[in-house]
Amino acid sequence: MKLRNISIACAFALAAPLAAVADRDDHDRNSDGFVDIGQLFTGDNRVQQAELYKFSRDELRLAGMRMFTNPFLVEDGFNDGNKPNPTGAQGERGSLQNNGNFQRIGGLDGQTCLECHSIISRRTVPMTFGIGGVGGMNNTVLGAGGNTFVDLNLQGRSNGSSKTNIDGRVINPPFIFGAGGIELLANEMTTELQEKLEAGPTDSVTKTLLTAKGVDFGYVIKGPNNAYDHVTIVENGIVGVRQTDPAHEDFLVVQPFGRKGDEKSTRTFDIGALSFHFGMGVVTSEEDAVAVQTSYGQVIPVTAETDHDNDGVHNEVTQGELSALSVFVGTAQTPFQTKVRGKARQGRQIMEDIGCTECHIPKMETNSKNLGFRFPEIAHDPARNVHTTVDLTKKPMNFEENDNGGITVELFADLKRHYMGESLEEFNGDGMFTTMRLWGVADTAPYLHDGRAFTIRDAILHHGGVPDSLTNGTSITDDGSEAFNAVSGFVGLSDNQQNAVLAFLDTLRSPNGTFPILKRVAKKVAKKQGVGY
Repeated sequence: MKLRNISIACAFALAAPLAAVADRDDHDRNSDGFVDIGQLFTGDNRVQQAELYKFSRDELRLAGMRMFTNPFLVEDGFNDGNKPNPTGAQGERGSLQNNGNFQRIGGLDGQTCLECHSIISRRTVPMTFGIGGVGGMNNTVLGAGGNTFVDLNLQGRSNGSSKTNIDGRVINPPFIFGAGGIELLANEMTTELQEKLEAGPTDSVTKTLLTAKGVDFGYVIKGPNNAYDHVTIVENGIVGVRQTDPAHEDFLVVQPFGRKGDEKSTRTFDIGALSFHFGMGVVTSEEDAVAVQTSYGQVIPVTAETDHDNDGVHNEVTQGELSALSVFVGTAQTPFQTKVRGKARQGRQIMEDIGCTECHIPKMETNSKNLGFRFPEIAHDPARNVHTTVDLTKKPMNFEENDNGGITVELFADLKRHYMGESLEEFNGDGMFTTMRLWGVADTAPYLHDGRAFTIRDAILHHGGVPDSLTNGTSITDDGSEAFNAVSGFVGLSDNQQNAVLAFLDTLRSPNGTFPILKRVAKKVAKKQGVGY
């Protein structure tokens, strides 16, 4: 498959059921005959968790596409109620210049997921657009995690640091492609780590090495099990996961999503994103109504009877709608690679020689080809509470089946958190990030967590230390990044060798972000739900 160079208009036509807002022949149909999916799954047809069995896989994906692409409105629950004395916390935010809806910094910064995930390729002129791509600099998230100040004049506080002029995270939106394969891989790695943690003698002191899919996550030294037959950890040498505290529910769980590697599934990521970006609360059951900590900050618990942000709207997002959204994201297309020839083949070998592939592992294998979507999610047991199962070798994911009956995931990453140096630390001094997946990298500028690198070469230099701007990055200063040695190896290459590496990375492409199957499904669902098209 090769990327198509298409205009913005053509892209949205290809991504049809999205189209159809203007020029309608009647109130539900546009002049092109596309179904306006904003009219589907509303009222009595909203998706409920207990009724997921009634949906085919593609119907559920269509419902998820609606969640991803259809603008949230005030009557749906968008915003935090425009309070007169906002505290700034999620659920209690004000609006920019008292406009009543948008804040932009600290969330309330868009109406759809699509707004920040729509660029398929930056290589084409004009850019290629579709559903599920990356975001440009204008889409960068500002102030995630709960910011309290923005200071553009003093450029920092008393310490004079120019990177603390906003006390919140700055995040450039990545694409959603290949998410299902990533989640399946992370689930299997979590299972492997948990099994190794529990294995071995229960009545003596023993050291357990923790590896999963060949990736090193450190070790634990265990003592005899306690009175409840639980593992007792005497020495904790765990690395590369967000939670190393045995008391935490996400302890030793591989969390592949979010720039920080702090979201275990598309579902948990979506909970935080819906709340942060739109003020849309996900309904939980009474027994599950506990605050959830996500990469965006703490999300307030919501029940069907609760107006969590006092905006006058109850039941903003059902668990069924959240499930549909996670299935849509988890069944997005998969990045691909063009043919590797000549200089690109040489570049692939050079990457291995200088150590890039120690973290950017070219491919990993799963034991199963089926991804289970779960609710409620039990972090340490990904096999529990599966409500929908998807074969990832089927369209549109099209992962290659391996000899184990699983899939090959050509991600160029290790799903592990690493310290990337002082220069990439965020406002709070946190410099830990999950390894960037390189698949699709040729199309997805700008790079790094905040989009500071405009080219792939810039990204290589910046994640290894501080490049010397006076010499065009012919040397870098070690600031503690775990990638320093590999990047130093790149800096030491000849121009031809560096260009060979870049030529190889240029073969890693994004899919086209179109959903023709769902266009057909939309017409069937419209008939079933009594919506004209």
